[in-house]
Amino acid sequence: MQNIQSNLTSTPKLTPWQGNLILAATIIGAGMVFLDGTVVTVALPQIQKEFNASVSGLQWLIDIYILFLSVPILVAGSLSDRYGRKKLFNLGLIGFTLASVGCGAATDLDQLILARVFQGISGAVMLPGCLAILNASFPAEMRGRVVGTWSAFTPLTTAIGPLLGGWLVDNVSWRAAFYINLPLGLLTLFLSSRFIPESRSKKIPESQDWLGAVLITVGLGSLIYGLIEGPHLGWAAPSVWVAIGSSLACLIGFVVVEAKTAHPMIPLELFRHRLFAGITLITFILYFAMSGVFFFFPLNLQQIQGFSATNTGAAFMPIIVLLFLLSRWSGYYADKFGPRMPMIIGPAVIAVGFFMYMIPGESANYWLTFLPATIVFGVGLGITVAPLTTVALGAAPIHLSGLASGVSNAASRIASMLAVATLGALMVLQFSASVENRTRPLPLSEQDRVLLQEEKLKLGGASAPPDLTPAVQAQVDTAIDNAFVDAFRLMMGLCGLLALASAGVSALTISNQIIHHDDGHQPPHFEIMG
Repeated sequence: MQNIQSNLTSTPKLTPWQGNLILAATIIGAGMVFLDGTVVTVALPQIQKEFNASVSGLQWLIDIYILFLSVPILVAGSLSDRYGRKKLFNLGLIGFTLASVGCGAATDLDQLILARVFQGISGAVMLPGCLAILNASFPAEMRGRVVGTWSAFTPLTTAIGPLLGGWLVDNVSWRAAFYINLPLGLLTLFLSSRFIPESRSKKIPESQDWLGAVLITVGLGSLIYGLIEGPHLGWAAPSVWVAIGSSLACLIGFVVVEAKTAHPMIPLELFRHRLFAGITLITFILYFAMSGVFFFFPLNLQQIQGFSATNTGAAFMPIIVLLFLLSRWSGYYADKFGPRMPMIIGPAVIAVGFFMYMIPGESANYWLTFLPATIVFGVGLGITVAPLTTVALGAAPIHLSGLASGVSNAASRIASMLAVATLGALMVLQFSASVENRTRPLPLSEQDRVLLQEEKLKLGGASAPPDLTPAVQAQVDTAIDNAFVDAFRLMMGLCGLLALASAGVSALTISNQIIHHDDGHQPPHFEIMG
């Protein structure tokens, strides 16, 4: 292979087998991180029962992983550029594997949450290296297809997570959902050590923006605390307002620090380029919206439709198949004709899928309602993911590909984290209001109504007050189910509007002119419009 990076350490010529094994290592490594983002969701009831955990504890079990996966990515991207992408990839891989063993061996919820913190940090170190290794190891004319293949496989683990987690929970244990990373990690470490060539940039400064990292971590953590605890403590609670106020102060401080520091983790001048700002905004909006399906859809199927954990995971299979079939094609299309049309059509199709999710009611037929919506959603996702990833890498010079990859990953992770907290809070508000409206005509005592309101944080898993007559209890159960459907429909409608917004941003910022470059001083892969 010719030297594809004037500012990077040279790499040996790759044989076809070596190229395939490099791709396999990055797919498995990233897949482990994505898998553990969703595999735990179907195991929450078993974890709660074993550790006698509160609902808020389970929420933190999910969000703490996303938080510490999202923020360190911003630093890890430039660290991999400077110290070596293979080295940082292997370091993160070892840490993630050990943290997964720690999750499986946890004896209480606090230990499990702490192990999830280390999982997130290790995943953040590993993820930027995945795409950066591909970008540095393959010539420009192959990157779209290679990234398309990576995009076809790695997000599959996000959808496979509930299916695999449900099967393991039903047949082995929730701990097996974490222990499975041990053989995967060892295999990936062998492939990486044996076949991935080292690459790094000579232009990355020695200093790191640690102050910026602290500010954005505290800012996002405080915001998530306020959004999660608000429905539980009450939005007027001082701790909620202190958390939200601290979040705003830290995030504003982060922007100020990034503007003034010599070597920021996110150079703000990058956002002056229409393409980079556009693709980052698209990524954030679209992943925020898509998190609505991966968070609320399993709740609907299990709490309202009566699906088992395994069957709930199986309901995601159409997304898996369509993503696998379409991502490589869409990556090839973006290489040959440009990314503009896939980046407009894909999110628009996703929006249609969201709106179709608003149709099913309580006790809906999966095959006639949820399945068509899932198919449409999967088609849109398959059209979108590969071009989006390719544009994200092409929006910055190749010697900063690790940084571009880190920002892209961080935008998607932060969007998912904020979506779970924000949409979850809105879901609780709508659900609570609907329960109150639907149970108002029922003959319930004041104490019964208070008990029912205390159940609102459980959403569709809420229980009717005890000591009701069978007829009234059935009416309350029906009201709870219908209230969940009301809230679910609202969330899907909001997510659909967000997906349409991302299509609009694509129309304004993405063009079809492709400029492949291997020099860090040349412009991005895709010219900005105008």
